[in-house]
Amino acid sequence: MQSVLVIGAGLAGLAAARRLADVGVHVTILEARDRVGGRVHTRRDSRLPIPVELGAEFVHGTPKAIWNIIQRENLFAGSLEGDNWCSENHVLKKCNEFWKQWGKVASELKRGKTYPDRSFSEFIETSGVDAAAKRSATEFVEGFNAARADLIGVQFLASAQETSDRDSGDIPFRIFTGLDAIVHALGRFDESVVDIHLNTPVSEIEWRKGYVRAGNFEARSAVITLPLGVLQSGAVRFTPPLAEKDQAARELVMGHVVKVILAFHTAFWEERGLTNLSFIHARGESFPTWWTTRPVATPILVGWAGGPPAEWLSLKRPELILHEAIRSLASALKVDAHALERRIEASFVADWQADPFSLGAYSYVPVGGITAPVILAEPISDTLFFAGEATNTEGNAGTMHGAIQTGYRAAEEFLSLAWHPQAA
Repeated sequence: MQSVLVIGAGLAGLAAARRLADVGVHVTILEARDRVGGRVHTRRDSRLPIPVELGAEFVHGTPKAIWNIIQRENLFAGSLEGDNWCSENHVLKKCNEFWKQWGKVASELKRGKTYPDRSFSEFIETSGVDAAAKRSATEFVEGFNAARADLIGVQFLASAQETSDRDSGDIPFRIFTGLDAIVHALGRFDESVVDIHLNTPVSEIEWRKGYVRAGNFEARSAVITLPLGVLQSGAVRFTPPLAEKDQAARELVMGHVVKVILAFHTAFWEERGLTNLSFIHARGESFPTWWTTRPVATPILVGWAGGPPAEWLSLKRPELILHEAIRSLASALKVDAHALERRIEASFVADWQADPFSLGAYSYVPVGGITAPVILAEPISDTLFFAGEATNTEGNAGTMHGAIQTGYRAAEEFLSLAWHPQAA
């Protein structure tokens, strides 16, 4: 039976294995972690009323790559709706007008004002919106894309915005049973066709045309789904080296994200008049964004630091990160931090830069790097195929559906270029 190694059991790796297994290709998946799912990490705890997500959390819009699975598996998904509240200079008020302001910025992004490429910081300074909208847009771009506004390119942002608009990407959906339902749906394999080896990190991939070896495992081809941060680190060596891939990886940036989940005894913010709360935007805080678990009402708030705020928090002790999260939330809600801490039932910290098997959250394209994902995605000698959100060239980098799309794409490339049905 013709065989393929899949390096990594995140969404891209599982999607590639799924497509290959469906046509009878034998697949061996090598995963460094003790679980599948990669940067999707659902946590269940007896102290929590619902599962929580330490990694990816939302389905952005209605992309087919995700919704086909939701519908096939009969999963229950709901949109996160409610009020946005902003906290600045010790004043907390509703700020539901943000999306209207962002719409003006997004329209300018898409109107061809992206050539030559330039940073979002440069772009927004010459845009037609007022100073307050410029500041809000910059904070949104940095937080949502886990990026620095002075690095991220407007060509990348324009492509992402166009794709998001097609899929109603401004509407976040939550899968109530947990995102690992998507992982399990993709990873439900016939054991006679797919072998999964957990706790199996790869340090070297030896290859030549028609042959790949990783540790004790050999195959005729491989699908490489290593996160960008791992590719950039050199933790996995290719023999012989892949100079062009290495250069393309270094032209991209791995974004920083730190997440904190706080489960309280009660939803005390409702007592303070925030009865329809979806998001809190805490300008200037270490954790500038918080959200609830709506449309399910629970006493849980999720703190998000992406981009520059996360760069400061990254790789610090979990206790310090938790302390900063509590302080930030207390400041935003104008409550005493010690009193808030006493209300906490359970807490979880996720620093994706500290994870040796991701070394960051998700990728973005800086100024001048728009062709790098294309180069990163190209197959080599009909033997090595590449997937993962950083290889997405359709405007979906940094998303779950983008990762899944690349897994399907890499599998189709193998089937087109290297599969010999008579050998199956």
